Amino acid sequence: MSTLISDSNELIHFTAVFSKHDLTADLAPRLSCIEVEALAGLLRALGEPAAANTWIQEHATDDELGDAHYQGDTLEYLVPIDPMDDLGCDSCQ
Repeated sequence: MSTLISDSNELIHFTAVFSKHDLTADLAPRLSCIEVEALAGLLRALGEPAAANTWIQEHATDDELGDAHYQGDTLEYLVPIDPMDDLGCDSCQ
């Protein structure tokens, strides 16, 4: 396999196409962890770290428990309630 890059315009075109969020949102969940890591690594090497991170984030939305990018179930943060507030007495405040 040759490592010689002969056409930088093709690299610019590649990064432009694969940096689009619409494409990322559609395809990233369908890729395996290894595939998305390879693509993200290439984008980072080509100077597009934000696009690489977006690919990983979009891919993670479909990962399951045990997958490399699984982020767990996301729940809204609930503000804890101080039980002393319910008592309503001055000495508890």
